[in-house]
Amino acid sequence: MRAGRSRWRAAPPSFRDRWTYWASRQGSCHLHSDKPEQGGRPVNSTARWPQRLEHLAWLLRAEAVAVVVATADPPSTVFSHRIEGADWHAILGEDAFARAAGGAFAVSVPSGRWGDEAAFAVVAPIETWNGPAVLCALRREVPFDALDVVAASSAAQLLAMMASDGRDLVGAQRRAAELDERLDVLGGIGEGLVDARDASAVLARAAAEVARRMGAGASSIMLIEGDELRLRASVGLPREVQLGRGQRLDEGIAGWVATSGEKVVLRGRVTDERFHGVDPDARESISVPLRVGDDVLGVLSVKRPQEADGFSGRQTLLDGIAADLSRALQAMNVISALQREREHAEGFADVALAVASGDAHGAARAAAESLGHHAVAVRNASGKVLAVYAPDDDPECRAAALGASEQGGSADVAGATGVGFARHDPPYEPDEAALAQRTADTLALLGRAEMRHERGAVLRVLAVEDHPVMQLGVRALLEREGLIVVGLTATCSEAIGLLEDAQPDVVLCDLHLPDADGAEAIARLRAEAPALPIVAFSIDRSPELIRAVLRAGGNGYVSKDTPASRVIAALHAAVEGLVALGREAATSISHGEPLEPRAPAPAEFAEHEGATKEHTAGVPNGVTP
Repeated sequence: MRAGRSRWRAAPPSFRDRWTYWASRQGSCHLHSDKPEQGGRPVNSTARWPQRLEHLAWLLRAEAVAVVVATADPPSTVFSHRIEGADWHAILGEDAFARAAGGAFAVSVPSGRWGDEAAFAVVAPIETWNGPAVLCALRREVPFDALDVVAASSAAQLLAMMASDGRDLVGAQRRAAELDERLDVLGGIGEGLVDARDASAVLARAAAEVARRMGAGASSIMLIEGDELRLRASVGLPREVQLGRGQRLDEGIAGWVATSGEKVVLRGRVTDERFHGVDPDARESISVPLRVGDDVLGVLSVKRPQEADGFSGRQTLLDGIAADLSRALQAMNVISALQREREHAEGFADVALAVASGDAHGAARAAAESLGHHAVAVRNASGKVLAVYAPDDDPECRAAALGASEQGGSADVAGATGVGFARHDPPYEPDEAALAQRTADTLALLGRAEMRHERGAVLRVLAVEDHPVMQLGVRALLEREGLIVVGLTATCSEAIGLLEDAQPDVVLCDLHLPDADGAEAIARLRAEAPALPIVAFSIDRSPELIRAVLRAGGNGYVSKDTPASRVIAALHAAVEGLVALGREAATSISHGEPLEPRAPAPAEFAEHEGATKEHTAGVPNGVTP
């Protein structure tokens, strides 16, 4: 975890201690349901909503969480944690529920609507048995950021899936008393899901429970990973069969079940033409696909029954366990994906901030340590090494990354830079290509350090702005700070025509011009002046636009509502060869979501007298730039 991260990022030691800070502010978890009870027992007694909502509150770093039905008038609370009797229209606004249909979003809550203080909310759509609803999380003091919005959206999906599972379990309780044993098994696996910290522990618990309840001498759980099946949990298998052992998807009984999606029941020695058995003492075996819809996640197998009648009459139990284990696996996959997404976002933020400060070695190190590489190498357009990082100076990965960087480079990025990645294990998967490309695009900005000017006593600025009032403001801002405005044009074409005569040190360019919209103006200016620093100046904060500006050759981006001191600092930073991005812009392009504006941090765009001037200084010994 990076230094300086707020206390919201730290995970407290336990749920019991987790909410001590908020205990004086809010109540406990409340469950609301309009469903009747049967025989004095709550219909949804297995749902564990208190634990789920408490966990979601921790995940979102919220003081209160609620699930609210959007179709009711007024909106009604179905489940809540530390909030009750809320007027949701007053808290979120009349249009919040309609807005949620388009996706998750964060919103400010004025003071007096939820307590005396101003607050912040994040809202995500969720489908429940009562129809469309929203997951709403509230807290004070710290606004929800784009990463929290992504987390809330994923949490809502997970919550909806859990709600559906709970409904299935309730229906099973009502319909079939003979499934009590199945529920008992699920209870044991469920406890493992609550207590375990990783999927391996849950799967091991499930394999043990399945073997015990089925009366099996051996059980195993294999999961599909890429084009292989891998053994992830087992009970009673020979010692030589190690966890993690892989096989082709078209190999053996488990491979056939995984590819066909059909259950297989075998008795005696296997001579089926589709496959051949490897355990002559199995007597009877059942292999069931672990599937959710049409997707097969793996295979659950039992064999060597301990009873004389084999597994007779217990296949229905195994089918039910397989179905519920499949949903648990899907839930764990959602949690794992959410965790990976969060880690990647934090890693991209580290890389982007290092690039923005001109720390080439730090950027390469952040990319390697945060994004799953064993070595990262960066070269400029001429082939000079800007940075190479390999933990423990691993020579094999180091050489591989340097070799890959010679073949890298992006023709779409001005000042194109070659970026190479390498690692020992596991091999790179095709779905990692997008992550690698995003990392390479960010690291490629280090090549912009080669396009620097000698800084004079006073900067000469060419400003491009089409709005007459903004023209006056821009000129006044620049001249008040002691800069020389060598030209002020309303179109990209006029700016290009002034380049040769005006000889500016830097260009400050609006992104919405009559003859060039978005990054087009940057690309046209860069084509005419390959080494001239260009800083985009716009009110648009979308990450797509910021990335397009940087890929078109821009040396930085500042918003039009940025304080004057930061605009001037950005121009100086661009002239010195640095990438002029504020923290919110760097975070925005890393997370992929636009951020709300915030007060400027004093350290951003600070004086760059001590800034890194030679990016190859970060290259370890033994590599010649």
